[in-house]
Amino acid sequence: MPHDLAYLLQQVINGLQLASFYMPLAVAFAIMQSITRRIYLSFGDLAMFASFAAVFVCFDSLVEGYGDVLAGGFGLIAAILCGAALGHVIAAIMLGRDLLRAPLSYMIASLGIGIALQEGMRLTSMSRDIWVPPLFSGLSLFRIEGSFPVNVTMMTAVAIAIGLAATLAAVLVLQATRFGLWWQACSQSLRLASLCGIDADQVARWSFALSGALAGVTGWTASISYGGANFAIGLMVGFKAMFASVIGGFGSVRGAILGALFLATVEVAWSAFFSTVYRDVAVFAIIILILVLRPEGLLGLTSTRESEDT
Repeated sequence: MPHDLAYLLQQVINGLQLASFYMPLAVAFAIMQSITRRIYLSFGDLAMFASFAAVFVCFDSLVEGYGDVLAGGFGLIAAILCGAALGHVIAAIMLGRDLLRAPLSYMIASLGIGIALQEGMRLTSMSRDIWVPPLFSGLSLFRIEGSFPVNVTMMTAVAIAIGLAATLAAVLVLQATRFGLWWQACSQSLRLASLCGIDADQVARWSFALSGALAGVTGWTASISYGGANFAIGLMVGFKAMFASVIGGFGSVRGAILGALFLATVEVAWSAFFSTVYRDVAVFAIIILILVLRPEGLLGLTSTRESEDT
């Protein structure tokens, strides 16, 4: 394979891996935001907290003698359950009418929860990174030799598959289940949904739990795929996922998926051709430019929800 083509193929694979990392968290933000019409700033910290759950359970499973597949699977289940539980607890705090009526108070409260999660994990981990042995021992799914070798490890393939499967599962839940119909109704109008007999508060709580579970998937990818967990990763990951959701279209699940793909493409393209030192600066500059030129997002979606609902 020619050098340039091989290099391009490897970057496409890298972009797909990064997109599968951002996508579940961006969709989580869109699900929650569509219900509340408020910006929650600490979804990245839910992913961070879940990443530690994944590392601890995975490491314990390896010590107990389980294979890589089971250890990784147990870690994934732990991360999803941890994220869902946190989402449900946070819903009880964030869905009070007083907070929903005051957008600034809502944002400050969400930031406070994020700081509490981050500081709690910092004290628990004693400010250290927690590492887990690499699963599948660097086993390659396929490798193309040449002047520029193209390599896809088993862990990379699994991470991509898990991220895409979690995103697809969330979309199916929202499009093909009764809960999804209730969620769509509440997203359009909480008042009308309530008048139709839908328990809007219950739908909102389960939406937070679903968003937390998706954050757990990103946490699992961050810890198991990249090899460890750090208490400080939540802020940057959360901001990037939030911006991915916003640039796709505020509160749109399809827009969140598109935004995650766009963000991953920009990051990988910049890393491939320019210095990684300025990667985040360039990424956020491009995001700001998009929001200035298209405040409604890449899909051109505008909010139609009644302002009186909140």
